[in-house]
Amino acid sequence: MSAAPPARAPASAAWSLQRRLAVGLASSIGCVFLALFLALEHGIDREIYQRMDHNLLDRAGAVARALQGQDPSRLASLMPEYAGGAHTEFYTVFDACGRALLRSPSSAGSALPPGPQERGTPRFFDLVLPDGHAGRAVALRLPAEAGAGAPRLLVVASERENWDRTERRIHLALLGGIGLALVLAVALGLLVVRHVIALLHRAGAKVAALDTDAPLQAVGEGFPRELKPFADALDGGLQRLYAALARERRFARDVAHELRTPLAEIRTSAEGALADADPRQARRSLAVAIESCARMQRSVDTLLLLARLESGQDAVAPDPLDLAALVGGLIAALRDLGAARGIAVQAELPPAAWVQSDLGIVERIVSNLLRNALEYAPAGTAIGCRIERAGAGWSLVIDNAAPDLEAGDLDHFGHRFWRKHPEGGTSHHAGLGLALSQGLARALALPLRFGLEGGRLSARVGPWPAL
Repeated sequence: MSAAPPARAPASAAWSLQRRLAVGLASSIGCVFLALFLALEHGIDREIYQRMDHNLLDRAGAVARALQGQDPSRLASLMPEYAGGAHTEFYTVFDACGRALLRSPSSAGSALPPGPQERGTPRFFDLVLPDGHAGRAVALRLPAEAGAGAPRLLVVASERENWDRTERRIHLALLGGIGLALVLAVALGLLVVRHVIALLHRAGAKVAALDTDAPLQAVGEGFPRELKPFADALDGGLQRLYAALARERRFARDVAHELRTPLAEIRTSAEGALADADPRQARRSLAVAIESCARMQRSVDTLLLLARLESGQDAVAPDPLDLAALVGGLIAALRDLGAARGIAVQAELPPAAWVQSDLGIVERIVSNLLRNALEYAPAGTAIGCRIERAGAGWSLVIDNAAPDLEAGDLDHFGHRFWRKHPEGGTSHHAGLGLALSQGLARALALPLRFGLEGGRLSARVGPWPAL
């Protein structure tokens, strides 16, 4: 019964990156533009008031000069902007007691206010003009030498409608420009995001179209620099996934390949034991079945160890070890195997060869190489095993006679289940020894090289850095 597919999250749980980005951009940029607008508005208002006050001060100075030594009745003819028909310029003259002494004809008999008394002169203030419009005024104290009974305070006012209209236009232009800039900034931001999302969609389509039977294609191509770490991580993860799938397939294929022969032997032996009434023959058949089971167990253990090494599950634990003592002990342990085939091991080992490495892995490498040489060397020949000092390190060399091998065969060394002859192999070897040795050597970052010269096969391991 297949497992039920995982429940999908409700649609309400999904959120939109574009919507969040649009809201975030509009909020953040809007706040910045609002602060900019307020600062510009303050600066513009200040500049407009300064210009308005500067013009008022110039007009007040002109009126003050015109009043000195002139008949006030002639002022209207000298300054027509203050005539009775005008309604944008006004003035009023006050005495020392604050009584209005003189008004401009444009005031229609109304006096301008003197403005805040607590401030000195010139003082500027806003007011409502005699014609009911908004205006701006300046109060200016006249010189004392104007003579007895001369006016003491001059107030000049001007309508500010044009200034206010200009200010409103500037404010509207600022608001329009800021609004347009806000819309463009958000739109450009969303365009960039859509481009990135399109890249992600294309990457998702590539991932969805991946086929483990086809070579892996890079998914993260064309990503911007900011998303390159994500793209590299995605490609790296896919590469590791493909490697894991390849290891799994290779393991399954190797297990199927290796177990086929032992299982057939076990079945044949069991059927023979059942069919044969002779107990001795049945025992021999059972012994063959047990030997096939042992061979099958060794193959599975070897494949599992290779799989753990390739996936990085087995960690290397380097320790000081005497390579000479280790090799000597393994040669002694395999003496019976060599004697059974009439093969002598000619060892050339130094008194000690201390290196830093993983004892268990090195032991497995050397044992596999020695067993391979003892199993495949012609009977009655000799095997060479020596430890050489190479510069600052130690190297192990094992060689044996191999008259059937050719130089091209060395390219297949390390391939699982490869044999020179399809019917080759023994009950102890299934074509995995050299593959395991090379896998173990790679785990230690240890060179393992094979050579063929004069009909003798040599395997050189190392060098190990000497201690």
